Amino acid sequence: MYLDLTSLLAILALIASAAGAWFWNDSLQARERMTATCTRICGDMSLQFLDETVALARLRLTRTPGGWLAWRRMYVFEFSESGSDRWKGRALLTGQRVESVHLDNPQGVTILSGATPTSGSIIPWGQHSPDVEDKGRLH
Repeated sequence: MYLDLTSLLAILALIASAAGAWFWNDSLQARERMTATCTRICGDMSLQFLDETVALARLRLTRTPGGWLAWRRMYVFEFSESGSDRWKGRALLTGQRVESVHLDNPQGVTILSGATPTSGSIIPWGQHSPDVEDKGRLH
């Protein structure tokens, strides 16, 4: 079967459109997952998740531990302890797996790592210990 140039361009345009639609849908799912995770973590730590949204700060390709290519996205968000202050947070997502959430605060940086930090593994606000923050994970 012979394909002329216009048919080939139409097929390439269709493939590019399908890839763009897949990436857009994957990005929406990733953002929804990160918004839900940050909402839950802030609620568990008795913090206010400001604007109830996250913003994409960085996007790059990386390899998973299994060797597959995946998108690594860094999101930023803001939270408050009293409603009159604003603090920055960062969250890292590889594929659809949450890797870590960093909360900057006056006592230092709180780092929650793992796919789904549970409320039992979260240190209450104001009770941060330096050894937990230095190791970058919760016990």
